[in-house]
Amino acid sequence: MVSGLFAGGNARPALRRPLFSVSLGGNADEWAQSLVSLTVEAGLAPFADAATLHLAGAAPAPDVAVGDSGAIELGYGDDATEKVFTGQVEEVRRSVQGETSVTAVNGAAQLSRLRANQSYEQQKAGDIVRDLAGRAGADTDTVEDGADFPFYVVDGGRNAYQHVAALARKSGFLAYFTTEGKLSFAPFTAGQAVQTFTYGEDVLSLDATEVVPAVGAVMTVGEGAAGSQGQEAWSWLVKDPSAVTGNAGSGDSERLVQDSSLRSAEAAQGAAEGIVDAAGRMSLTGELEVPGSPAVVVGSAVEVVDAPQDALNGLFLVRWVRHRFSKRGGFTTLISFGRSGDGGPGGLL
Repeated sequence: MVSGLFAGGNARPALRRPLFSVSLGGNADEWAQSLVSLTVEAGLAPFADAATLHLAGAAPAPDVAVGDSGAIELGYGDDATEKVFTGQVEEVRRSVQGETSVTAVNGAAQLSRLRANQSYEQQKAGDIVRDLAGRAGADTDTVEDGADFPFYVVDGGRNAYQHVAALARKSGFLAYFTTEGKLSFAPFTAGQAVQTFTYGEDVLSLDATEVVPAVGAVMTVGEGAAGSQGQEAWSWLVKDPSAVTGNAGSGDSERLVQDSSLRSAEAAQGAAEGIVDAAGRMSLTGELEVPGSPAVVVGSAVEVVDAPQDALNGLFLVRWVRHRFSKRGGFTTLISFGRSGDGGPGGLL
């Protein structure tokens, strides 16, 4: 059987030469000569994405400085490179031996540095997210409306990106930064996988943990009377909380969640459903290491096939990804995944 570089048709070569492209200051030739390794890590909010690049001392180092912006692309010689990170230089470390280490971040760091004290009246979750992103100077991609809040308070006890993550959970959304460096705030749709990995061919390691969902039935109880007495009644305290109560799920593991930001029946019900969906998604988690796969991004779906155990096969949500390239070790991708399905991301309110 003929395979690899000598195979006919569209067969992928058995041996592939990894490529990279960096545009964070300096020129491409200097990066190509001096780069020893790079790592890009990205995850769902509130994980702050970062890229770390190590440069050798013997070769001419690129002229890179704090504040320089640009992108990192990875790929292979038999195909085009794909963008895996866009951001700006946060830190440059230099030693007398000549080695240089560069750290770059994206808008997740800007949101993580922002601590705001702001109240919002008659706003949707997406409106609040857009405002926080604007205050932090972070670019946005798709930002959908999400839950409707008659009144919502953002306090300085948590940073803005943590607030974005909380709003995403309450809306049943995913929040993360795209490879273009823009904030996405939208529901996850388990559609087609961005890449399928076959056990015995392109799976380096794979493990998964399946547990009983931490939450079975959920009751959420909010405050205010916006649902039954009109939107202007959000500040009223009600004797009977049934007007601002939501229920979802089933089973013996019942949880009561009290949240003062839920001031309508619709918001309380949406939050309850989001918690149940999140717990279900976390009932199966795992890690998958594969040859470098730049198409795998946070918030996408990947598929595993032909694994010896059924639980290891299927469509999974990418919660976190790490692309690692080095001239000695090559190009690999580590994927942290959760169960795929409708609803919000893993983690509870």
